[in-house]
Amino acid sequence: SLLVGAYGAQKWWEDGFTGEFRTSNEGWFGSDTAYGGQDKLGHAFFSYVGTRLMTRAFEAVGNEPAGAVSLGAWSTLGIMTAVEVLDGYSRNYKFSSEDAIMNVVGAMAGYVLERNPALDRLFDFRLLYEPSPEVKQAGNYDMAGDYSGQTYLLLAKASGVPALREHPVLRYFELAVGYGTRGYESAPGQERSRHAYFGISLNLSEVLRQTAYRGATARSPIQRTSEFFFEFIQVPGTTALADHSF
Repeated sequence: SLLVGAYGAQKWWEDGFTGEFRTSNEGWFGSDTAYGGQDKLGHAFFSYVGTRLMTRAFEAVGNEPAGAVSLGAWSTLGIMTAVEVLDGYSRNYKFSSEDAIMNVVGAMAGYVLERNPALDRLFDFRLLYEPSPEVKQAGNYDMAGDYSGQTYLLLAKASGVPALREHPVLRYFELAVGYGTRGYESAPGQERSRHAYFGISLNLSEVLRQTAYRGATARSPIQRTSEFFFEFIQVPGTTALADHSF
């Protein structure tokens, strides 16, 4: 969320403001929207990640876990909402109620998983990013703005199911569903498509837990950091997904 705020401050400084608050009806996931809804999932994802990161930050400075979660969610939602309101006054952007709603959805998802360890062990919300052909050709890598390179995944982890947690093979796998769009940033007239994904993925945290960290009496800072990272980022090459375009 702090990164989003910093990025927003830069674009407003460059673009300037107007004295008028403007709004825009951007739609949701329709084929005729600006990015096929991929930008909406981006708002939910960054609010989700921001809530969880801010929760850790508030815990680190001495807050109790329950209080830290509330502070993390409200702080993230406040930053993201402020960004959206400033968009309404900026010269080249407008306030989007759809973006504001998805900020709430993401922050609430982060809050729910932080408050429910059993659900957190079972579900992850991750971003799989591979630079799109357009970005590779231009050589201007921008993960936040490269919608065609993003795939958002919701995963159910076998390691979060008591009956599967001790299975020697299944414990390493996850069921994945996802969404992505392709071609929406291309020149007018280029083919655009939306994609639903279904398949399996590899739980890298569980792999490391049973290999590099096996036998450890306590979770080291490196282990905690790596597991936290893999809650949000899906490493390319670790998924097998069926693709349904529409």
